[in-house]
Amino acid sequence: MAEFDTAWTVIMALLVLILQCGFLCLESGTVREKNAANVALKNIADICLVGTVFWIAGFGLMFGSSLGGLVGVDGFFPNLSNVVTGTAGHVPDHAHVGDADHSGGLEAHVSAMFLFQTAFAATAATIVSGAVAERERFLGYIATSLTLAGLVYPLVGHWVWNPAGGLRQIGFIDFAGATVVHSVGGWTALIAVLFLGPRLGRYGHKNRFFEENSVSLMALGGILLWIGWGAFNGGSAMVFNADVAPVVARTMLSAAGAGVTCIVVGLLVNGHIRAELLINGILGGLVAGTAAIHLVTGPVAFLIGVAGALTVMFVRDVLDALKIDDVVGAVPVHLAAGVVGTLAVAVAVPYEALPAGSRLGQLGIQILGVGVVAAWVMATMGPLLWMLNRRGLLRAKPRDEVRGLNLAENNQRNALLDLLEDMKRHQRSGRFSQRVRVEPSTRLGALAYRYNRVLDRVETEIAQRIDALRRERDMRAIAEDAFDAMCEAQKESAWAARHDKLTGIGNRKYLEDFLAAPVQVPGEVTLVIALDLDRFKEINDTYGHAAGDAVLQVVARRLSGRMQDGRDFAFRIGGDEFTAFVQVSDGGAEAEELCQDLAFTLLEPFYYQEVRLRFGVSVGFAVMDPGEPLKSTLRRADLALYEAKSSGSDHVVAYSDAIGQAHSDKMNLIRDFREALERNEITALFQPQIEAKTGRLIGCEVLARWQHPHRGLLTPDLFLPIAEEMSCSADLDLAVLDLALQGYWELHRQGIELPGISVNVSAARLADPQLVAELQNRDDIPRGALTFELLETVFLDSISDDYAQKIAMLKDLGISIEIDDFGTGHASIAGVLALQPDRLKIDRVFASEIDRKPARQDLMRGLIEMAASVGAETVVEGVETWEEARVLTTLGADVLQGYVIGRPMAFEDLLRWHSAREGQAETAAVHDGQLDGRQDQGQDSSLRSAG
Repeated sequence: MAEFDTAWTVIMALLVLILQCGFLCLESGTVREKNAANVALKNIADICLVGTVFWIAGFGLMFGSSLGGLVGVDGFFPNLSNVVTGTAGHVPDHAHVGDADHSGGLEAHVSAMFLFQTAFAATAATIVSGAVAERERFLGYIATSLTLAGLVYPLVGHWVWNPAGGLRQIGFIDFAGATVVHSVGGWTALIAVLFLGPRLGRYGHKNRFFEENSVSLMALGGILLWIGWGAFNGGSAMVFNADVAPVVARTMLSAAGAGVTCIVVGLLVNGHIRAELLINGILGGLVAGTAAIHLVTGPVAFLIGVAGALTVMFVRDVLDALKIDDVVGAVPVHLAAGVVGTLAVAVAVPYEALPAGSRLGQLGIQILGVGVVAAWVMATMGPLLWMLNRRGLLRAKPRDEVRGLNLAENNQRNALLDLLEDMKRHQRSGRFSQRVRVEPSTRLGALAYRYNRVLDRVETEIAQRIDALRRERDMRAIAEDAFDAMCEAQKESAWAARHDKLTGIGNRKYLEDFLAAPVQVPGEVTLVIALDLDRFKEINDTYGHAAGDAVLQVVARRLSGRMQDGRDFAFRIGGDEFTAFVQVSDGGAEAEELCQDLAFTLLEPFYYQEVRLRFGVSVGFAVMDPGEPLKSTLRRADLALYEAKSSGSDHVVAYSDAIGQAHSDKMNLIRDFREALERNEITALFQPQIEAKTGRLIGCEVLARWQHPHRGLLTPDLFLPIAEEMSCSADLDLAVLDLALQGYWELHRQGIELPGISVNVSAARLADPQLVAELQNRDDIPRGALTFELLETVFLDSISDDYAQKIAMLKDLGISIEIDDFGTGHASIAGVLALQPDRLKIDRVFASEIDRKPARQDLMRGLIEMAASVGAETVVEGVETWEEARVLTTLGADVLQGYVIGRPMAFEDLLRWHSAREGQAETAAVHDGQLDGRQDQGQDSSLRSAG
């Protein structure tokens, strides 16, 4: 029978080695792929190193003759020889490896014990490898495993399992190693992870959970550990008898209880089951049951498994809260569950089986045993790990940890890393001529193949785009020469649009841009100054406009001299009106003093053509309040200026609440404008347009005016901003359209056939969703004769699809589209091409003095040809002289408009203008008949007859 016991022990020892397979799968599956090979090699190294050191010293220390119940003193280097003689009897309980009677039965049983305990020692060492994975160096781990298997574990085993061991003598129970194996490995793991610290990035602000390498491999490891645990417990008695089957069955039951607990808790708390929670919970149940699995009943084994699983889940959360990074959960599973299982002996084992004779006494013995083992592990492994850490042999370098220990520690490369390195090389160098290596018939090979194809496509696209850019560059070079003159004119126009031509300081448009994005200096406030010259009209009337211009230039120069570059700004916003924005540190006395000094400077007389000119100045100022828009401050400064002018000449007035009452004037104007639409106070003026070649009246542009009952005829610059502020622009456009069509049909009734009539259309009117429907319902729109001029507020550079569709629908109604201010930057070439207009109105800046500027003639010719290329006619506005008209006609302009032809006029004046024009045309015809018929004289005559 003893031979059969020995065979059983050998078989169980070999099956216990399945635990190593389970640990290898579990730990390799839990860690990231870049560290999986390193963990697996540590597991294999454990078997080699532990087997060697346990044979040399561990087995003798554990089962040799006991010295005071503390340590074995013989049995080192066991021979483990084959002995064929002697009797095969059961090894007595008091037998130890130092006995001299090495009969056949005893030698075989000693060999079986050595094999079984070697597997146990390897298990204790492997427990540590999972906890410290991904950051412990291989050399440090080897030193830890050797010390654990050669010294720490054997002495604990001597105290508990040697018949003469101190803890065994006082009645400490640990059947299969809950304390001897698992707590020893768990205490060592806890000390190691405390010295190592968490993995890089594990407990940062995101509290990262690293993705497992393979959940399937983890699950396989859990199953192998479950199977190996049966051998772990079934072989611990070293005999094969009737108790073996119940022990193995209760082992399975404790694992089942732990698994059910994890499933229930996972579903109730998390709403799902995590692989690592289920596997570690099962292992915790197995560890907890190991201490007394030979003495408890089936239900008790199930409950111990439940307690082990709950312990694992609780301790895992505690470690996370303390930021203790245990990669595979070795401390909760082996240490915490092992301690719980060891202490559970006192309450789970039948009373009569307790060596202490009482549960409380047995609990004290179990606590003493746990404490002694903990103290021993800390006393030995703590200094060792501290020394390894001090010498840099414990934790891997951060760079190695990032690269992965497979490569850093074991030089294990794989195809994925090689592919990533090739990709990094491409990223760093920016050169893709060398493709990545393709391993045929593999998944990574397919990925590398597709990556190479992507590089092929990228290079093809780059080559095509470079070729397209080269062609575009050549085309641009050709176009640049043609547009140089226009660009220069646009630059001049842009500067002129924002600066006063006479004084060189900013004009009203520049002021508007500045108000939208004011300059503010931290720690200072903005002082807004409004100035108006007094007695300026007298200088103009007495000495002429040239003297008045000189006054304005002197004022602008003196005002600019008080401005600091980049901080302060001055503008001329009207005939003799100026505005300045100054940064000051004090909005009270300093602002007052600055304005007084400025007024004194401006009042200094100056000489013009030996005439001493003196003029007055009125100043109003306001300090911008925190959070106040600069426009509001400017309005308050204007109100202060009005107060200064009403008080007489040469006054400086600060804005006050009393002055604010004057703002009601503006409110009254707004009120009057709202009533003006209701009372039909909006009137229309007609400015004629003629055909350039024939001088024939071809149309009229209708311009809005407001016949205010008290203030007289007001121009659009006064009431258009009010209309926009009141969102009445669309209503104003409708009123003007009605007046224009009334005038058109009235001319028709009087026998005057007007080929076309144009009205300005605001962005608000064009955006009105009811516009097209309203126009469709009208019966007074002359098809082909009505033109909508789009104001510059309709930003044609970024015209929307809705606008484009709206314009197409207007064209379908027979309404022509004309772009106003073409060439000044408000309407770009891209916008014109997208819009496909019927006419382009060229701004007056290009027509001014064109008869004396050949370069401007070339530019005008280019604009006219550009309009013709998109099928649009050209209307040139701002024609002031007949010489300009003649040049424009020669250049190919289609329609002319300007003061030389006719100023904006009321409808009755238009009728008189037309009658006078008809009479002049008849006279010109008679006169032309007396001339020699030369073509240029005839053309000039036709133009002049148009006037």
